[in-house]
Amino acid sequence: MPMPDVPLGADASIPDDAGDAGHSIACALGSTLGDTCSGNDECGDGCFCNGREVCTEGTCVAGAVPCLDTVDCTDDACDDEADTCANRPNHELCSDGMACNGAEQCDLRAGCIPAAPLYCNDESACTVDSCDDTMGCVYTVRDLDGDGFTASSCGGEDCDDDPRYGPTIYPGAVEDCGNRRDDNCDGRRDFDDDTCLPTNDTCLTATPLTLGLTGGFFSGSTEGLRDDHAVSCAVSVSSGDAVFSFTLAEAMDVTLTVSGTSRSAVALRPMAQCASGPDLRCGTSSSTSLLTRSLPAGEYAILVRTSVGESFDLRVTLEPATTVPPVDRCDGGTLDVTAGGMFRGRFDEVNDLNTLRCHGGSGYRDAAYRIVIPNDGMLRDVTLSASTSGASFSSSAYLQLTTDCAAPSDTLRCTSGSTAAMTQRSLGAGTYYVLLESSSRDATAWTLNVGVTPAGHVQEADVCLTALDVTPTLDGGGRGSTTRTALLSTLSDDGGVSCGTISTLARDAYFVIDLPIVADVTFTTTVATAFIYTALQETCGITGSERRCRSGTSPTTQFFRSLAAGPHYFVVQTTSGVGEVAVTADVGPGTPIPAADTCPGAMIDLGVPVTRDETLLGYEDDLVGGTCAGGGRPDAFFTFTLPAARRVLMSADPTGTTTVYLSLRDGCAGAVRTCTSASGGAAASINEMLPAGTYTLMVEMPEATIGPYALSVVGF
Repeated sequence: MPMPDVPLGADASIPDDAGDAGHSIACALGSTLGDTCSGNDECGDGCFCNGREVCTEGTCVAGAVPCLDTVDCTDDACDDEADTCANRPNHELCSDGMACNGAEQCDLRAGCIPAAPLYCNDESACTVDSCDDTMGCVYTVRDLDGDGFTASSCGGEDCDDDPRYGPTIYPGAVEDCGNRRDDNCDGRRDFDDDTCLPTNDTCLTATPLTLGLTGGFFSGSTEGLRDDHAVSCAVSVSSGDAVFSFTLAEAMDVTLTVSGTSRSAVALRPMAQCASGPDLRCGTSSSTSLLTRSLPAGEYAILVRTSVGESFDLRVTLEPATTVPPVDRCDGGTLDVTAGGMFRGRFDEVNDLNTLRCHGGSGYRDAAYRIVIPNDGMLRDVTLSASTSGASFSSSAYLQLTTDCAAPSDTLRCTSGSTAAMTQRSLGAGTYYVLLESSSRDATAWTLNVGVTPAGHVQEADVCLTALDVTPTLDGGGRGSTTRTALLSTLSDDGGVSCGTISTLARDAYFVIDLPIVADVTFTTTVATAFIYTALQETCGITGSERRCRSGTSPTTQFFRSLAAGPHYFVVQTTSGVGEVAVTADVGPGTPIPAADTCPGAMIDLGVPVTRDETLLGYEDDLVGGTCAGGGRPDAFFTFTLPAARRVLMSADPTGTTTVYLSLRDGCAGAVRTCTSASGGAAASINEMLPAGTYTLMVEMPEATIGPYALSVVGF
């Protein structure tokens, strides 16, 4: 209990119980109790700590004890020597034994009061923070997946501490070849790991894919697999093929995407035709994506080929079935734009169905439109312009006008530019297709403008119908020459040539030679002030029918060996509309076309080493040699067959200081296996181990420096 006039919790000094003003010097504890008294002063025993004795009804009795308070958590002390009290808090008396809710405190007035709970956060992402009622805050080094390894981000060895995958990923774990994760933390996941080898080499061993509602992600590899199944869109240097299977319970839009390779091809087939095809869809690219709309319910096979044996990622995306857009086809159902106007679309709604003659490569999605000119006796002029765009880049558009989407040789004209544009004049009755694609595989949208109007008046040489005749009268030896001229200011740029220019100043002129016999023909073109592009077309106005297209300054000369009897069209495009264009046709007896001028070309017998002198003088430009070469170069072809695997050393050594290009192909129509070049008169060489098969060796030189060379082909 508190003493009167003594503040709680503080040392207090009070008069001794004898009543004097000083402190008691001696104390006889309880010595006066029971004595007879007449007043309180007679009862004091000189002791402070046992309280002040009082006189009650003539007897000394104990009074109230000092230094006791009403707070249970204090330690109360009394000092008889100093006649003072002390009340001190004892916090331990307040503890509930649970560290996590904080250390309870003793307040001198309120008693035990609660404390704030412990804040167990060390602000480190590398610890798991918790509280134990006995130990207090506990900071454990992070191991969220419970595999016994600390996360690598915190200085440990665990490459993946994600608890969603459980304690399965840690150094030394067994690599799961299909979960798209690095299970053993060696830096290589799935088939990149040496312990994983693909087994889905054929249709009989296809890996079944378990698809979710929206598809799924899967790992694969062609490492060590054989080339068992041909696909319709083979890649340049093919490895083996990996085969997968999946089942659709209902019709769906299915997108197949292969990524992580230098180049790949992916084909989709019904499982019943897995081994032999044909492909329902096939595409090739560095990152191949293939959309098949409204694929019916059933079981299907996916065949993946890569340029070399390597691992890849396969994504199968399922979406509700949709109707094929009328711009994602090239037939009678293609969108008719004969009435003209502006047309827009998105590339994610179409596929890579067509190959534009002026745009190489694959994986570029394209759109198709249809123009129908009626058979009413009237010609039409067609004007087209197109642009493509992306989210954060600029791109060029490629625009082609053709009579057959599947036949590049039927291309009337193909052009490109930030805004690709063309005008094709005086078109007759028929169905024409407009093909459009972007220079970027990531383009998102396109805009096409179409105009179809009655044909205007045309001058001589302006279009195919008014081509100037340069057929000479031949003498008894089959020789003759003639020259015709046209005024450029009266001409327009209507069809152009495949190697020509895109310019508002450009003009083109058409000439025709109708040979009565097979003959050699030299065309010489002269223009006063313009750069010249010239081409010989077998079908007038169809750039896809060109035998050769060349450019240069005036005068230019093109020589053609053994042209067949009948009409041939010589087209000149200029960069200016000033002055005249003159074309001279010199005709002579036909000379044999060299065996190596066309593919399959001259046969090489590798039973003995082959070294012989060759030339490209008088040769045509038939094919693009490969990535190291390009178009516009005369070429020669040499074929050989290997009954068994063999190393072959091939070289072409030019006589002059020209550049020579050497390409090795899988046959005439096959992919280019290797392409190399050498300049300054050095020899270009290929040294390669080849499996059994038929191969084509292709030699090219620049048009301006063609000449002799030594060819060597040796098998070991």
